[in-house]
Amino acid sequence: MNGSDRRTFLKCAGAAAVAVGLPGCTTMNKHDVSNTPEITVRVEAPASPLVSRTFEILKVRLEQRYLSRVVESGVRAQIILAIDDSLSPDAFRIDQIGAAVHVFGGTPRGLLYGVGKFLRTSRYDGSFQPSHWRGTSKPHGTLRGMYFAAHFHNWYHQASKSEIARYMEDLALWGVNAVMVIFPMINLQDWNDPQAEPAMAMLRQCAQSARELGLQFVTGVNNTMFIGIPKHIRATPLPDPTGRRGNSGHPICPSIPEGHAYIMANASQLFEKLSDVGLDILCFWPYDEGGCACEKCQPWGSNGYLKLSRDLTHLGRTYFPNLKTILSTWMFDTPPEGEWQGLADALARDREWVNYILADSHEDFPRYPLDAGVPGKLPLINFPEISMWGNWPWGGFGANPLPARFQRLWDQVKHVVEGGFPYSEGIYEDMNKTVVLQFYWDRNQSARTTLEEYIAYEFGSGVTEDVLAIVDLIEAATGRSFQKQSVDIEGVQRAFQLSEAVNERLPVWARQNWRWEILHLRAVLDRERFAGGGLETPAAEAAMVRLIEIYHCQMETDDPYHHRVRPPLQRAVSRCGEC
Repeated sequence: MNGSDRRTFLKCAGAAAVAVGLPGCTTMNKHDVSNTPEITVRVEAPASPLVSRTFEILKVRLEQRYLSRVVESGVRAQIILAIDDSLSPDAFRIDQIGAAVHVFGGTPRGLLYGVGKFLRTSRYDGSFQPSHWRGTSKPHGTLRGMYFAAHFHNWYHQASKSEIARYMEDLALWGVNAVMVIFPMINLQDWNDPQAEPAMAMLRQCAQSARELGLQFVTGVNNTMFIGIPKHIRATPLPDPTGRRGNSGHPICPSIPEGHAYIMANASQLFEKLSDVGLDILCFWPYDEGGCACEKCQPWGSNGYLKLSRDLTHLGRTYFPNLKTILSTWMFDTPPEGEWQGLADALARDREWVNYILADSHEDFPRYPLDAGVPGKLPLINFPEISMWGNWPWGGFGANPLPARFQRLWDQVKHVVEGGFPYSEGIYEDMNKTVVLQFYWDRNQSARTTLEEYIAYEFGSGVTEDVLAIVDLIEAATGRSFQKQSVDIEGVQRAFQLSEAVNERLPVWARQNWRWEILHLRAVLDRERFAGGGLETPAAEAAMVRLIEIYHCQMETDDPYHHRVRPPLQRAVSRCGEC
């Protein structure tokens, strides 16, 4: 994006995010709330920046539905925000006391989660109807994260500061307590690369935004560093007969003393640049980006990888004494090399440097931790693939709701998993995020129950069954297309017809909500590509142009990977890489 484009983007996107919370340059007429009824809120919680932020979040979300003006008042309050330290830290309780609804949190962050539940279970159909939900709720998952993959000029890469902050708020209302963002060394020559400083500024801003919401900040490091590493310290490529591990990036062999020193020196610089904003958790990753198959490092997952991760842990804790660590086992024993058993043996001897084991796969969950137990008897977290499955380009056709898929995968692990980090390439999988986050909060809550709350809150309670039907039809088409089976033409036409009918019934605030737009556009594009004239029809082109605006994609790009996240509009230009 050139300087002029960037300035235009920031001017437009920032205004949208602050005024109405919409990505892109869509705007709505500002509603005049001067003559509308007031909603009165009293804040009884001890003063703190997060309590003040929580009140503002409540106020903005209510007023954006153009129903009322929210004011803070000490008398006759309809909603009271308070802290009850008898609750566990992240728990909340919602009670009716007299004429007021009381929202209590065990801490300010718990209060924020309680406000999220209050907002989702209130109704906005013509007038504000405060939540009738009553009770106490606390999460079973200790680490309820989200991984923002901020690269390829995807939405996270392009979004303004205010949009990122707004989206983190939205996820926090659903129970997230940790956000992971990685410094993209894989795309940079070295620390002097012109894009290094903007990338670090983005990383630091995400850390700051997370901390302002009381969330933990997480980043990652492994043996893949900058593009410009010396050739003589590069890793031996991995054998990958199943095509699952990958050899992305420019990994370094940590068994070569100069290679180990190079990794540690660059990790030190990374930690130094984050030292003032803070780092709570460090995540290590074995494959895709990373790995070495030399004689001294193999088998990587239970040998070179463990040694390097332990060294990086000790280094990180010199900067952040309370630093926790996540050891990922992504694609262990693919093909079988004894990595799981080797990890179990190593952690039986020394597990003090590891806090969590992360496991998952492209499809079903790995069997080893389910059958043999978690190595080191450590907490187990997962890594749901909410972005890519069934999608190419990722998000290129709009929303990709997959509730049945994630319900099936969750049912495999809900008895052992304590949370996780869904992998996110953008905002098009917003429904999937909320489904998984609520699994982490309540392991027995179904995906469908979560979507019922989501739909009623984001679109209005009168369309829930029809939107659920649209979601089911889209997921069915996605699965059959991905598996190269015939798509049910009547199903995609039915999804389109339902989406058109719902669109006519929505209130203005819901119709112009980007969450509805990307679902509606998905129904349009499924109809065109499976039951119509293909992706070159005027309807398909208009839908893709709108998605490009919402995602902040580049119509002309030099990014060789941007095609992975940009709708496949024929006239969009990629000067490098694939179109």
